[in-house]
Amino acid sequence: MKNEKHWRIAAWAIWLLPAALVVAIVVTAPLSRSVTEIYHGAVTHWWSLQPVYSGSVGFNYLPLFLPAFGLFAWLPLELGEILWRWAALAGLGVGLWRCTGPITTTSTGRYPLFVLVSLLSLPIGLSAIRNGQSSAQLAACLVLAAACLQQRRWSAATVWLCLALVCKPLAIPAIGLAVMAFPRLWWRALLGVLVVLLAPYLLAPSAYVHALYAAFATNLMDCFHPPDRTFADVNGVLMAFNVQLAGAPSLIVRVASGVAMALAIWFTARLAGDFRRVLLWLGFSTSYIMLFTPMNEANSYVMLAPALGLWAGWFLDRGETRMVHTFVLLSVSILLLADVIGLVLGKGVRNEFDKFWSPLMTFVFLAILVAQIRQMAAEAGQALRRSRALTAAPAIGTRPDQP
Repeated sequence: MKNEKHWRIAAWAIWLLPAALVVAIVVTAPLSRSVTEIYHGAVTHWWSLQPVYSGSVGFNYLPLFLPAFGLFAWLPLELGEILWRWAALAGLGVGLWRCTGPITTTSTGRYPLFVLVSLLSLPIGLSAIRNGQSSAQLAACLVLAAACLQQRRWSAATVWLCLALVCKPLAIPAIGLAVMAFPRLWWRALLGVLVVLLAPYLLAPSAYVHALYAAFATNLMDCFHPPDRTFADVNGVLMAFNVQLAGAPSLIVRVASGVAMALAIWFTARLAGDFRRVLLWLGFSTSYIMLFTPMNEANSYVMLAPALGLWAGWFLDRGETRMVHTFVLLSVSILLLADVIGLVLGKGVRNEFDKFWSPLMTFVFLAILVAQIRQMAAEAGQALRRSRALTAAPAIGTRPDQP
């Protein structure tokens, strides 16, 4: 009991210390190193029915983000900035806590497991939370959706997935893969996406919303082809070999990768009844977002970090220490290796290395997920053979009735 109390204190400290740090940073300089200044400007334009899209370096979200963030922008500046960041912290913390419940099956205890998952998930995302980037809110929504999917709370999961879409359009792949993994979501997800797309028409003149969507479509194309910039995605790995995907080849790779992941998710939906089904969905979704959606930077890996942490927790609970060490190395290297290299070789090398290393570790993670699917298929095959053997057992040694 005493050890459990210590673990509980450690768990609270891991999440409360960043919350306190957020307050200190925001009170000192509310908009310093913050992307929320872009959000505030866009919301101001929304309120005055002015254009909000100005290219890939500006506002890149669906129109419903504007009234959603407007709830925070309406508050006094410091309070709104603090609550915006606290929303991400609270969502991640609650979501990870709820996800550790289905993972915990041994005497390891839930609090030690939650501490490990938190230590592998939160540090990678601290920069995004500090900067007010909506990637952190998207990550929180996906983790909360994962907890609801495990509990078969389909409507609640749909709400979180749609809120993720409001946070960033990058959530579309996660919604599609969720439908493949959990077919009962399909009509709820369709309805939810329609609500997200149509809700702005209830809040602003239709002509203005029409113009916003037209500008959003143009802006989205700009995001896929930003001038003179590279990001921490699949091209970040390929650039190390003087290769870059662009145009039609890039589109083909993105679509093919999405189809392959969708088929893998569909296949595992028939193999796994435990939490691995949810973990595979979360892992494939965040990996696809990191590698194949536009304009991901080092801070964007806040979206991948919870999947790494939860998989480490899964393996820890089952005593697979080698896999736990693997995920610790993945997380720590994404968090620190580029900074160490930067101290030795300079900031420029650090930034370029980060664009290469983080997506490379995501490919390693994908390889682990594929290995898990193969293991699940082998387990299912063994279970089927045992079932057939038990069914046939009574017939062994018996003689047919004689006339």
